[in-house]
Amino acid sequence: MGHVVSIVNGTIEYEGMLSSREKASIDEIIEALQSEIPSVESELKQQYGDSCQYKYYLGKVLGLLLQKFGIPYKERRKFWDEIKYLASEEKRARDEGTNSVRRSFYEQCYVLSQFEKETVDKLSWRQWENLLDRKDVGEDDRLFSWIKNYKGKIKENEWREFHKALHQYLKKKDTSVFSDAEIFEIYDSIMVACKVWLKKLAAFSKEHPKSQKIANKTEWSRKYYAECFQEKKARKQGALAEKLCAEVFEKLMLSDFKTH
Repeated sequence: MGHVVSIVNGTIEYEGMLSSREKASIDEIIEALQSEIPSVESELKQQYGDSCQYKYYLGKVLGLLLQKFGIPYKERRKFWDEIKYLASEEKRARDEGTNSVRRSFYEQCYVLSQFEKETVDKLSWRQWENLLDRKDVGEDDRLFSWIKNYKGKIKENEWREFHKALHQYLKKKDTSVFSDAEIFEIYDSIMVACKVWLKKLAAFSKEHPKSQKIANKTEWSRKYYAECFQEKKARKQGALAEKLCAEVFEKLMLSDFKTH
């Protein structure tokens, strides 16, 4: 028998032909969640606010509940929905879809709790949400190891660029073919390219505020990242260097302003 039920429009729907004893067992789980979850969330919110630490420690509690009630992976999303709609007093308006386990707030808290706290503290909750939502980028666990070893916290603007560039570079690539050294070199290179892009773009915007390249900066950023990795490959370099990235930026963005 299943351990959980489906929640449709906020109401319980039992699946299959369940005996009264089986329904009673499920009802006991729901009652336990309704008793425990509000107090846990309230206490953690008072202590940690809405920070990543709140989600991290909530995830620890959720992991214990998975073990306590024997919830298998295939039933996790329904279990999280039980908590969201039937037990929690928190209002979570974010659209989590209906089927994806990854987009569930409680799943993401649980995933965070599986990392070392030092790793969790490297990113803000918005950054973690951004990463955990995307299967194509976050499915290689070595990215989490790279984040763990990154020196300091990753800034919001750097993360946005890194995430976009990472998706662009790894799209349709099977990252399992890369060794650990190779994939870490890719992550390092993308971050270097992102930092150069942000720094150079800020200066470019001040010097050429009316340039159409500013209005179309998303398109030009794609060209920039593609060119950086083409040059890296052509020169048979290791991790991208700031100097090379700066040269690529100037070739793409400043060519229209050079005196002939």
